[in-house]
Amino acid sequence: MSTIPQPLLASMVVIGAQYSPRPDAKQYSASLHAGCARLMSDVSAERLIQRNVHPHWLKQGDIITSRSSVSDLQIVFHMEMFNRFRARSAKFESIESSLQFKTLYASLIADQDFLQVKQESLLQALPPSNVPSQLQAVYRRWVEHETRRRILVAMFVLETQASHLLQRQACYRGTLTEDGLDLPFPTSADTWSCPDIFTWRALITSHEAFSLSELGSNLPSLDAFQSSLLTCYQIHGLGLSSDPAQHHLIYQPPKSLSQHTTRTHHALGLSTHTPLHALLITASESWLFGTKITDDAIWQKSKAKLREWTSSERAMRATWHATQLLRLSFQNQSGPLQQQTDAGGYLHDLWCLYVAALVCWAFGYGSTNAKAQPDMLADNEEVLVADYLDAMAVHDWKHIGNVARMSAGSTRGLLEWVRRKIGDVGMGGLLNGAEDVLFRLVEGESKLVEF
Repeated sequence: MSTIPQPLLASMVVIGAQYSPRPDAKQYSASLHAGCARLMSDVSAERLIQRNVHPHWLKQGDIITSRSSVSDLQIVFHMEMFNRFRARSAKFESIESSLQFKTLYASLIADQDFLQVKQESLLQALPPSNVPSQLQAVYRRWVEHETRRRILVAMFVLETQASHLLQRQACYRGTLTEDGLDLPFPTSADTWSCPDIFTWRALITSHEAFSLSELGSNLPSLDAFQSSLLTCYQIHGLGLSSDPAQHHLIYQPPKSLSQHTTRTHHALGLSTHTPLHALLITASESWLFGTKITDDAIWQKSKAKLREWTSSERAMRATWHATQLLRLSFQNQSGPLQQQTDAGGYLHDLWCLYVAALVCWAFGYGSTNAKAQPDMLADNEEVLVADYLDAMAVHDWKHIGNVARMSAGSTRGLLEWVRRKIGDVGMGGLLNGAEDVLFRLVEGESKLVEF
């Protein structure tokens, strides 16, 4: 650990603390993130604006680019990943990507030809025999270079997830093909984390390098990282189908993979078919990402938009994805709620659960055209969750409309279950106020959701 640069080590702790069972770990993580952000601000937007420097004219030492040290690239990614879904600030402007992230992302995209050529030249430099010193030297250069390639892929995955799950404009507005962005397909987890250089040589020499455009329909056996890339690639409609209406049918991650990847697939699916901002404004009584919506016209428009959506085909698609996501989370319960939600999961998991619960609530509200008012919550709301998910267990989104209206509207137990998950983990940032929103919906105390 002593060889890891301290700023990188700090950014690793920021992420790692989110998975700690210590009750104060997340508060510590947020404080450390704020300190790292101040440290990084020396080359941030404020300094560049003061100097009136355009990013295209920056020198290499002015800002972190594709040719900067690997540790600098990792720091930028760690900070951005935390900032998107777990940072303290929840203001609307905070959901946008940082200047450092945008600049590094653009630099890596512009440098993708170099990344590909360098990868090929490194493999050609493999020694003819397994001389440890020579093989170790090639391996070290390969690790550094492959890390840069994987950071590009990880940034694409993060940006795709953030732009869809938060419904904000993406950094990269073009497609993966028309504008020349053809991401390298990462090596397998076995190759990336192999135990010794001799095993690595055997795996890398048998590895067939290809890009996303060359993937076609013959999908290899995928690990979680590769699966996340393919899911994000295809949610753009650039893979096996160009019809946005078919996004939910394009790709189902193999069951042997982590369920977290499958949950992300359904989260992207439900966000594609949901007017998220209208949903959040209506359910939270005119709040959006920590900002009070004071314009009554926006408030009225959001309610009308959500009301129209509840009786649409898009609502059925979104609700199907939402129930699939919630079912995976509900069926995978074991141990304390904090461990259920965070252990081995992704930083956006709780946000996805929250949005999925609101989608089910809005669809059920529209289906019954009146508030579902069961007499009382069961002693264990999980009984109501199981009943609701059983009622909504249909093979395809087209059959969601056949579910009995009262069953579709019986979301009270589900809302309470998700509220308790969020409350027990004690999140801030994007989920500031989420527990209160769900509480008002559960108790029937919300006054502004009469849409």
